[in-house]
Amino acid sequence: MSKKMSIWLMTAVVCYLAAATAIAQAKFTEFPIAVGRDSTFSTGAVYGTTTGLVAILGDTLSQYNVTAQLVYPPDSLIGNRISVGRTGVFPGGVVVVFDGANYLLAWKENTGDINGQFINETGNLVGSYFTIATNTSTEGPWSGGMAFNDTTYFGVFAKADTHLYGQRISKSGILLGGQVQISNNHARDISLAYDGTNYLAAWVEVISDTDKDIYGQFINKAGSLVGTNFLIDGGPNYSDNPTALACDGARYLLAYHETPDTNTKWTLMGRFITTSGTMEESIVICDSTKDPGFPSISFDGDHYLATWTQSVDLTLMGQFWTPAGVPIDVPFIIFNSVGGRIPFGGCGFGGGWFLAVGSRLNFSGTDGDVYGAFIPKYTGVEGNPGSDKFTVESLKLTVAGNKINYQLPQNGVASLKVYNLLGQEVRSLVNEFKSSGAHSLQWNGCDASNRRVSSGVYLIRLESERLSATAKMVVVR
Repeated sequence: MSKKMSIWLMTAVVCYLAAATAIAQAKFTEFPIAVGRDSTFSTGAVYGTTTGLVAILGDTLSQYNVTAQLVYPPDSLIGNRISVGRTGVFPGGVVVVFDGANYLLAWKENTGDINGQFINETGNLVGSYFTIATNTSTEGPWSGGMAFNDTTYFGVFAKADTHLYGQRISKSGILLGGQVQISNNHARDISLAYDGTNYLAAWVEVISDTDKDIYGQFINKAGSLVGTNFLIDGGPNYSDNPTALACDGARYLLAYHETPDTNTKWTLMGRFITTSGTMEESIVICDSTKDPGFPSISFDGDHYLATWTQSVDLTLMGQFWTPAGVPIDVPFIIFNSVGGRIPFGGCGFGGGWFLAVGSRLNFSGTDGDVYGAFIPKYTGVEGNPGSDKFTVESLKLTVAGNKINYQLPQNGVASLKVYNLLGQEVRSLVNEFKSSGAHSLQWNGCDASNRRVSSGVYLIRLESERLSATAKMVVVR
């Protein structure tokens, strides 16, 4: 096939398929939660039935005080900051879980105790704080998790012997039974989720300078182990970084780190695990060119939302995935860097909303400010076949041959990029301030290194001022 014929087919097929489908990322608004002269940090938040609760470490008195803030979509704070009168370990995560009536806030203190406090949806403390576990590992912040089944909570944590343990907790804060040892090896970077019948705990095995293996263990509602420890990932690459876990009812999705193609930057991987413990396909959530870290995974009943912090551009990103492991659209920015401060955080789902939190910290890990964003469930927008125009929240994107036309409703920084179906950036076409109105350009079918891209489906992504539109394109060589 001649080069001229190849280009003709590419533009003809692109024009046809781009007219068939458009994908829209819903608009959301970032709002301040805990900002100002105090230094604050948060990695935990969830929406209940009428309000959301953001767990916050730090206030104007001390950056170690355990506090929380009620929020309401799309961008409102409810009442004043809630203080539980205790201190936690920085930057240890303060975990928050909702049981249908109350929130449970859990944190680790310098003594090694893990404590909890119930808070209702109007922001009142329910009872006093109580101790969930003692003699836990004091090596760094709390690496563990908390989940709720139909009637009880289950928390996991590493103790001083660095093995993983679990504890059942009633909705009134009573410890049910004794602690159960979960791992037969040393554990770090722990995550936990519930599938409707059993819990799955996942962790990275601690072997000095060779933390490469990730293990899992099922635990039933009664707190008994189901089967034995099993290997989730036993490859030769390092995995000694935080994990995240969620379940869609049939399979779990575990997010974890590896260094498969570089010794200095991480790749964020995903592994599907059935509720019976069968290892299934792996996916690349974000490759090492973005140097991702600190993942979270949540499920809304239809789709997963994965989030992570990218070191390469100091952003906290998100992307939706189907339960089959297919990426939806392309990654989108949840929180940007402001004043050189890096956003760290995560996302939880409940009450019809993803509630994301981002803690912007300076490079010394201090002077933190906490922000939030309510992200609605993913919805796709279908275009009509035969039409080459897409209007997504006032952004207009059209394709005619290899010419791309777009229209901005207001002045602002515009980004127009080409991605492959793995979510990897192929080429940036626009990344600069643009005035409102119509603009156009041509893509020559080459990547950032000016190499011709291979045949296949590509996505063109337009973003400006938190609005976005995406069109599918097909290249045929």
